[in-house]
Amino acid sequence: MSNLNENYLIDEWRIVEKKFELDDSLKNESLFTVANGYIGLRGNFEEGIDNKRFSVEGTYINGFYETHKIKYGEKAYAFPEIGQTMLNVFNAKKIKIEVDDEEFNMLHSEILDYKRVLDLKEGTLKRSVVWRTKSDKEIEINFERLASLIEKHLAAIRVTIKPINFDGEIKITSTIDCEVKNITSEDDPRVGSGIEGKALDVYKKNFNNDIIEVYARTKNSKFDLVCAAKNVVENVQFSKKEFEDNNQIGYEYKIKAERNKEIVLTKYIAYATTRDLEYCDLDKIKEEVLEKAYNDGFDKIKNSQIDYLNEFWEKADVEIDGDVNLQQGIRFNMFHILQSTGRDGITNICAKGLTGEGYEGHYFWDTEMYIVPMFTYTMPEVARKLLEYRYNILDKARDRARQMSHKKGALFSWRSINGEECSAYFPASTAQYHINADIAYAIKKYYEATNDIEFMKKYGAEVLFETARIWIDVGHYVDGRGFCIDGVTGPDEYTAIVNNNAYTNIMAKDHLKFAHDMVNILKKEDQQLFMRLKNKIALQDEEVEEWLKASNNMYIPYDDKLKIHPQDDSFLNKKVWDFENTPKDKYPLLLHYHPLVIYRHQVCKQADWVLALFLHSDMFSKEQKKRDYDYYEKVTTHDSSLSPCIFSIVACDIGYNQKAYDYFMKTARMDLEDHHGNTKDGIHAANMAGSWMGMVFGFGGFRVNKDKIKFNPIIPDKWNRYSFRVNYKGRLIKVKVEKHSVLLSLLEGEPIKVDVYNNTVLLTQDRDIEVNTVTI
Repeated sequence: MSNLNENYLIDEWRIVEKKFELDDSLKNESLFTVANGYIGLRGNFEEGIDNKRFSVEGTYINGFYETHKIKYGEKAYAFPEIGQTMLNVFNAKKIKIEVDDEEFNMLHSEILDYKRVLDLKEGTLKRSVVWRTKSDKEIEINFERLASLIEKHLAAIRVTIKPINFDGEIKITSTIDCEVKNITSEDDPRVGSGIEGKALDVYKKNFNNDIIEVYARTKNSKFDLVCAAKNVVENVQFSKKEFEDNNQIGYEYKIKAERNKEIVLTKYIAYATTRDLEYCDLDKIKEEVLEKAYNDGFDKIKNSQIDYLNEFWEKADVEIDGDVNLQQGIRFNMFHILQSTGRDGITNICAKGLTGEGYEGHYFWDTEMYIVPMFTYTMPEVARKLLEYRYNILDKARDRARQMSHKKGALFSWRSINGEECSAYFPASTAQYHINADIAYAIKKYYEATNDIEFMKKYGAEVLFETARIWIDVGHYVDGRGFCIDGVTGPDEYTAIVNNNAYTNIMAKDHLKFAHDMVNILKKEDQQLFMRLKNKIALQDEEVEEWLKASNNMYIPYDDKLKIHPQDDSFLNKKVWDFENTPKDKYPLLLHYHPLVIYRHQVCKQADWVLALFLHSDMFSKEQKKRDYDYYEKVTTHDSSLSPCIFSIVACDIGYNQKAYDYFMKTARMDLEDHHGNTKDGIHAANMAGSWMGMVFGFGGFRVNKDKIKFNPIIPDKWNRYSFRVNYKGRLIKVKVEKHSVLLSLLEGEPIKVDVYNNTVLLTQDRDIEVNTVTI
């Protein structure tokens, strides 16, 4: 791996690669992805890399998947039978440049100058190259690409070519490459799919007035895809001919080039599928998108992109003065979350965003616990769409509940695209019933932050009630304990199928209480609507009362001797993992030890009960949090990227400032510096959102409890100042933290009271409030 400081410029708003190193190629293909929540263009070079050991050519459509049979050595009842994999679709990025029959290529050409830039304000990927041919001709080439954040079906590439020291012919071939397939399964369960060979059957190719088109259908899931590209050559005379073979279709342009005169090729690319459109609409959408793109031109599309991002940064930016590396890292993370997240209610956010094929493009509970909070308090309209996705797969969750022998209610899958469970390893997947409560928690926090009662009427309440039913069915009362939940797995995947996972129980307690309260809210808001919903799902009054009873009597494990909350009934009875004698190259443990070996020990892959300490921080004293934190920190490996940010937040809460900073630093540049060694398979989306959470919930001490918001900011010694913004009930609040003062500003909305260090202040747009910083 190359040295970060040698090859990369540290810039607050850009990721700048100054020198191309082949060993960094796979990682950088993930980092330099541009996407728009629907289309993801992995950061491959337009001309490609012909050594496949160093490149995974990737273009992804969020939610567009192929199915395959899950293979079992032994299969039991209700094991998932069909897997789903987000497809690597046709590559429309491909542009080949030739001079004197010599092809430009980063591996084999003589490169005199090079720079690649991901611009976080523009949402563009740019690459500048000066190439010297074997005949000593020098050519400057500038590539620029984007995936439109305004029009989800559109991407665009502009190539500008300038001969520096010659006149002569330059040939450009712009194609759609159909020779694509997904990575197949490897030893690492986080990488690869069960799909072998091509998943797309091409049934039509067209040339049409500088537009190339390819139509295909998936073999098993039977979705249709159209990929089309319109090529526009400007400023020069050229001849054009059609190019087609079994795998590619495109146009070949021969251009009469003049010294120092720029040649511009713009490629407008449209993708559309029957995953979200009717078949009869594919052509219409494709034609409308390409026609509008052509009429607008690249610069107008780009300027609209800039306007969109300006608005995002106005609402969401986090500023850090004192560490430019950290500033770059957190903005990079927020940008990737924005561009990876589906915003149509049909799609969600993959664990790897739209940057790679890790986890097969599946959606997890990561969305509700990590991604939704960021959008709830910055762009709540996006948070709403992510939650609408859960409503749109509610029938699949009902089906899964029946498969799991629940006669009513809904059980959301742990790992899925269309709502059906895709994980073949049930102890660490299906058993994670907490996903129902995680979704309910996200709905609750969204509702608290927005007062969006229309969302609750149309979507949220039905999800909330159907998922609450599962707890009553899966739990039972035990004398001397109360309501207990057996045979589940918590967030910690190194401890499976236990009784009374403390995280699951406390989340279920909150879920049941909120569901009960929402019944009363809906009755008051719209009695007729409530009755329609009640009749639709056959909800009984006794059920609602049972929710409250189970919530009030929920058993939360506690050990009187250690004065901590055991992770579950059996956790403290197991022997502690031998961390001292476990070599570093044996981590992550899941790749080197049989699950049963891990399950027999006290060892956590990630934050479990510590996550509960954050989500329900108001329920525990500082002293209790310290005891719990101290115990679980010693037995947690952080093999999951979801973990360090949570430990950082709780460390802030209990005054462990240095620990908070150290854990936070592991999150902020996890992918930029490839801390886990697997960024090549895609970015770590939940961790990226976790870095925002670390700033706002951690150092900023931001909490919402019922109808009150509060801030308890601290500032690390290494920073001069920092600021962040939160959106709460239509108010945009900016918090600026310096060494000795905290400044609160109301940028938008009506006056609001907030707590700062437990002192209540009134924020108005005409007056900022300054308070002294408290050292914790």
